[in-house]
Amino acid sequence: MVKIKYRREQELIMKYKCGKMAIPAVPGSGKTFILTELAVKLVEELDEKEEILILTYMNSSVNNFKQRITELLQKKDIYGYHRKIKIKTIHKMGSDLIREYSGKLGLIDGFQIITDPTKYYIMNSVVVEYRKNNFKALDVFLDKNFVNNSNQRKWNQEIVSMTLKLMSIIKNNGMTAKQLYSKSKKYRQDSLLRVVGELFYRYDLKCKKEGLLDYDDVLYYTYKVLKKSPNLIEELQKNYKYIFEDEAQDSNFLQNKIMNLMSNGNLVKVGDPNQSILGTFTSSSPEIFKTFIRTNYKVEMFTAGRSSKQIIEIANYLVDIVTKKHPLESVKTALQPQLIKPVLEEDYPQNPRIENYGVKTIKVMGWEEERELLIKNIKGFKKKYPEKNIGILFPTNYKVDEVAKILRRQKIKFQILSDIPESLLELMNFLGDFLEYLARPFENKKLIKLMIDNFYVDETEEIIVKIKKKIKSNLIEDIIYEKELPELENIELKKYKLLLKKVRAVMDVNQNSLEKVIIFIGDIFEIHGEKRLLLEKISYDVKKIMKYNPKWSLLEIASNLKQTKNSEFTYMAKAVEEEMLIEKKEIFKITLSSYHKSKGMEWDFAYLVGVDNKTFPTCLKETNYGYSYYLKKEYQYPQIFAEKEFEREFVNRETKVGINQKKKEKIAENIRLLYVGITRAKEYLMMSGNVENGVYYLGELEKYIEGRGEKN
Repeated sequence: MVKIKYRREQELIMKYKCGKMAIPAVPGSGKTFILTELAVKLVEELDEKEEILILTYMNSSVNNFKQRITELLQKKDIYGYHRKIKIKTIHKMGSDLIREYSGKLGLIDGFQIITDPTKYYIMNSVVVEYRKNNFKALDVFLDKNFVNNSNQRKWNQEIVSMTLKLMSIIKNNGMTAKQLYSKSKKYRQDSLLRVVGELFYRYDLKCKKEGLLDYDDVLYYTYKVLKKSPNLIEELQKNYKYIFEDEAQDSNFLQNKIMNLMSNGNLVKVGDPNQSILGTFTSSSPEIFKTFIRTNYKVEMFTAGRSSKQIIEIANYLVDIVTKKHPLESVKTALQPQLIKPVLEEDYPQNPRIENYGVKTIKVMGWEEERELLIKNIKGFKKKYPEKNIGILFPTNYKVDEVAKILRRQKIKFQILSDIPESLLELMNFLGDFLEYLARPFENKKLIKLMIDNFYVDETEEIIVKIKKKIKSNLIEDIIYEKELPELENIELKKYKLLLKKVRAVMDVNQNSLEKVIIFIGDIFEIHGEKRLLLEKISYDVKKIMKYNPKWSLLEIASNLKQTKNSEFTYMAKAVEEEMLIEKKEIFKITLSSYHKSKGMEWDFAYLVGVDNKTFPTCLKETNYGYSYYLKKEYQYPQIFAEKEFEREFVNRETKVGINQKKKEKIAENIRLLYVGITRAKEYLMMSGNVENGVYYLGELEKYIEGRGEKN
């Protein structure tokens, strides 16, 4: 077996024997590799009953660790030791513990752990049911000039997001739904905390009735059982000789307390504060890991072989810009001053090398120009380097959808990194287009959209032009019932007539029973599998929506269906993915992703869209984070207001609302998001931004490229 030559910092890590060790690691530094190596080295030194526990936050990371450790143990011919290295998500570790002690905790035997999509769906149903009899309690926060169906729907979704985020904070502070409810129900009607208390309580009752726990519940009960069981803590500390925590920058207050209780003092934490991008959505805090780094022995893993030297320089220059030049003084600490170092000439693996300079910036005037240049550049790169993979990162999901439609039309294969499989997104868009047409059955453009976007994606441009021309130039009644279309060949005509026949059949169904219309669409268009399950869930949900919101129009429901984020139906689609365990699609050379979803990924060519001040603001006036214009002035930042109301009531009476502080935190998080995007690139990096929005970071990076980069 060939002996591995470790880099200097890796050698220091491999010398670890005991105690606490912090490993701040830059992107591409090989943290999984070195944790695997260290675990396999230490496992041979364990006593008979001792084990090593590796905790991470994603199932994909668990699988990656397991695969690497298995391969390494087999190479060293000590595979029998695999039973002594436990690899789990922190939630799996917690759920295993509380199952054993469920009786003491008053939990139902055989409880189920629900993931975030199902949690969202349950809370959404709670809000819909609550609105039925308590619409005044919710609408009291609306500005009287903006009270309409559309804004009520927006407010519903804002309440769902606000309550879920606050629930996590509340549980992290050790408070139960019942405790909050008993206190908050005494508050005034215009208290957001009163609404949260009511909804949290109803959500909790619904989950308990069904024997469901969410991830925050798992952490809450894990901490509770540990605090109640000193003997259990002692047993765990003896059993787990070492605990490794991966992605430590994503830890939260309660997770950290659990880790400290379980650890016997041999605790290794690995992470990157500069990749902490989840604070907006979760209760995670990079400050926990930063404190651990400051107060314990540390080994810095700042050498990385993933990216070319040119891309490393760009990532480092972004760190330099932020820490030294950022317009907001308090945001200068958004990135830690840790610079990535390329691998030394004598070490391995070496950084990728390319012949030409691999970093480019593009300034555009508007989204249409940016989109056109994106498609052009991707096609050009694909033609020149057919074997290299491409990651395109977007700031919003609707831009992902727009580009996806163009790529499909041009028959370019790709995949989307999403919580929702593309097959389910396609169904929701199809159903949304169909309901839009049913709402406006005499509008030719609605029929064109339904036909072309859903049934003629793979057809030639010539056929598409013929279909559009025919529908545009005739009355809808004539089109729907026409028998002949001489401009089309026989096979084309057959498909066209069959589609019109099916559309006509749907139109003949009683429109007063929308849930039956949806099921009929599924029947006549032969929708099966996971799509059928989602269709049935949508049908049932639409029935509830129309019952509680009889004024909702078909167009409003269609609009909700076509949202790729935070609508009633996206929650259902995510839940269907979990329920059906949908297999991943074929891996294509082109991947579309949001910036957030790209974390942990890498591509030969990373194309960053929207690198302007709208996505990555530099000052307070450029961000409206959490702003809801349709609410009364004092509630226009509901998430911030509700969080601070809770803190003031139960944590610190001196707490102030601090909207500007929250905005600064969001600006800082978005800087880290840009850093994550840049460091996804291995060889080539392209960044585009709209000058109309301002291009602070793009402009600064462009100066660097022009001044220094092209000399390389």
